Amino acid sequence: MKLLRVKRFLWWFFGGVLAAGMAACSAPSSSPPAVTVNVQATSAFDHALLTATYAIREPTPTFTATPSLTPFPTHTPVPPELPEMFQSARLNPKDIPHSYVQDTCQYLKNRWEVGKSLPGTVVMPIMFHSITDGEINHPYQISVTQVKDLFQALEQKGFEVITIEQLARFLQENDYIPPRSVVLIVDDLHSASYFRDHFYPFLQPHGWTVTNAWISEPEASRRVRDENILLQQEGWVDHQAHGVVHNINIVEFQTGTMIDTPLYGKVDVETFIYRELQGSREAILETFGKAPIAYIWPGGNFSARAVQVAREVGYQMGFTVNPRGPLMYNWIPLGDEPDPRRPALIPEGYVQDPLMVLPRYWDKDAILYLDTVIQIGEEARSYALQNRERELEYYQIVCQPYVGDIRIP
Repeated sequence: MKLLRVKRFLWWFFGGVLAAGMAACSAPSSSPPAVTVNVQATSAFDHALLTATYAIREPTPTFTATPSLTPFPTHTPVPPELPEMFQSARLNPKDIPHSYVQDTCQYLKNRWEVGKSLPGTVVMPIMFHSITDGEINHPYQISVTQVKDLFQALEQKGFEVITIEQLARFLQENDYIPPRSVVLIVDDLHSASYFRDHFYPFLQPHGWTVTNAWISEPEASRRVRDENILLQQEGWVDHQAHGVVHNINIVEFQTGTMIDTPLYGKVDVETFIYRELQGSREAILETFGKAPIAYIWPGGNFSARAVQVAREVGYQMGFTVNPRGPLMYNWIPLGDEPDPRRPALIPEGYVQDPLMVLPRYWDKDAILYLDTVIQIGEEARSYALQNRERELEYYQIVCQPYVGDIRIP
C-alpha cells in the first residue's frame, strides 16, 4: 500500500511539471505538434520511483508453524479375568485341588495347544500290595477274583494303562495320554511269577506296562533280583524307587533325632534321608540300567525336607497312599489339614510340591471309584470348554508376544 501511494504522488508531481513545460513550448501550427520528450524530467521520475521502491522494506514473511499431529491414543486391550480353578463336589471336602505350574502363559499354551491332552483327561493311580489265591487275612491283601474284576471294569469303562514316564510328561507338560488313564503300581519285592500270573494276561494284549516299587535293600532284593532284571528287559515291568531300608519310614523327625538301622548304623536324620532317596536311585540304576524318576514313599510317609532332597537327587514325582482323587494337568487333590474322619491320611499340602506327594487309590476300593473319576473328568472338560474363549483371549493379549502363537485344534 505504501508503494502505491508513492507512485501516485510521483505521477502527480512530475506529471504537473511535464504538462507546464509542454504548454510553455507549444505554438499554434497547422502541422501536428512535435512531441518533445523532457529527458531530464523522465529520468528524474524513474530515479524517484526506483529510490522510493528501494526505500520501502518488503514485508517480513511470517511462518505459521504447522501444528504437530497428536496421534490418536492407542487402545490397550484389557485381558479378561481368568476363571477360578475347577472344583468338584465329588471330592471329599477336605481334599482340595492344588496347582503347581507357576507360569500362567505356559500353562495356557500347554492346556490348549494342538496335540496335547484334552482338558478333563484324568489319571487314576492304583496301588497293589499283596494278591492272594487264598483267604484274605490282612488289610493289604486283595483276592485274585477282585483283581480280575477290577481289570475287567477298567477295560469296559475305557481306561488305558500308561507308564510312569508318560505320567511325568503329562503332569509336567500336558503331553498326550488317553483321556482315561490308569497307572498300576505294585509295592515291594515280588517274584517274576507274581507279575506273570496276575498282570501279564491283562497287560499283554495291549502292550501295557506295570510299575514295581522296588525295595533296594541288598539282602532282601537279591532273591528276586535276576528274574526282575529279565522282566525289565522284556519291557512290561518298570522298576521305580521304594527306599532301601524301607521299613523305617521318613516322617517329620524332631531336631537332633538319630536313627539306628541295621544297614547304615546309627545316623542323623539328614544322612538317613539321603541314603534312602539317593541310595535307592543309585541301586536301581546299577541293577536295572535306568535311573528311577518316581519315589513311592514307604508307608506313604514323607517330610518337607525329604521332598526337597528327592528333588535335589533327581526324582520328578512321589506317591503317597492317600486315596484323595484322580490326577489332572495342574490339578492335584491334597489335604491341607487333618481329617478327623480319615485320621490315617497325612496332610500333604504343606510341603508345597504337589507332584512329590501324589495320591493313590487302594486296589480293593478302586473299582468303587471308577465312575466318580470319569465324572470328575467330564465335569472338568465341560468347565474348561465354558472358559475356553476367555482363556484364549487372555493368552492372546498377555502371553502371545512372549510365548508365541497357540496352534488351536
